[in-house]
Amino acid sequence: MQYKTVRVKNLTIGEGMPRICVPVMGKTADEILSHTRRAAAVRPDLLEWRADSCEQILEPGAAQELLQEIRGAAGQIPVLFTFRSAGEGGQRAITPEAYVRLNLEAAESGYAELIDVEAQMEHLDAAELTEKLHAEGCRVIASRHFFDQTPPQERMREVFASLEASGADILKLAVMPATRRDVLRLLDLTQEMITSSPCPIVTMSMGPLGAVTRLCGETFGSCITYASVGEPSAPGQFPAEEVRMVQTILHSRTGLTQPKIRDISET
Repeated sequence: MQYKTVRVKNLTIGEGMPRICVPVMGKTADEILSHTRRAAAVRPDLLEWRADSCEQILEPGAAQELLQEIRGAAGQIPVLFTFRSAGEGGQRAITPEAYVRLNLEAAESGYAELIDVEAQMEHLDAAELTEKLHAEGCRVIASRHFFDQTPPQERMREVFASLEASGADILKLAVMPATRRDVLRLLDLTQEMITSSPCPIVTMSMGPLGAVTRLCGETFGSCITYASVGEPSAPGQFPAEEVRMVQTILHSRTGLTQPKIRDISET
């Protein structure tokens, strides 16, 4: 088996311990920048700006202005821009047209290295948007979130096929479990996808029942885990310091043999 990797600045995603991504929230610029500084202080691998939490985000130029401030506070930490729509658990609704404009504004600013695209958003041409984001030099995470269920295995396979078809660099699926078996099904699918997909995979089972999936990515194949500093952005997130501690312990004890790595960022 090969690990597929993606390079972002000086960060390689898809090998070794899952990269720790800390979401940054806030309604106002002051709240966002304060949260960014606190998040950057724990030195995560990635910072995710959850732009849907910002009151002024849909105003023209707001994304670029705030991203510039976030980039200054983040230093060398790569920034992931995410507007999570209400339909996938975010804090506000958005039209596909406004969603495209906003993500392109973020990419054109030059202050975000990665963009999260909801590749199954209704009436969105995710492949076209991804192509435009790539043209601006951004890496793309194609994502799908189910906050009310863990779909059947075949449905989740179809979701991954759709995400992959968008042309994204990294594929992300988050689900909500109702039973322990739901958690096991997601882990089983993660193992399946890392051997069949040409892209690095991110999976998580949300809430307390699925919390273990945020810690065991190196074993099962998920390449990014989302952790909190202050306000969490999704149910089940651990504080970033705890995630790093547990991942380090597991990494030192598992004795996993690293497969050959293929860097798909060069393809």
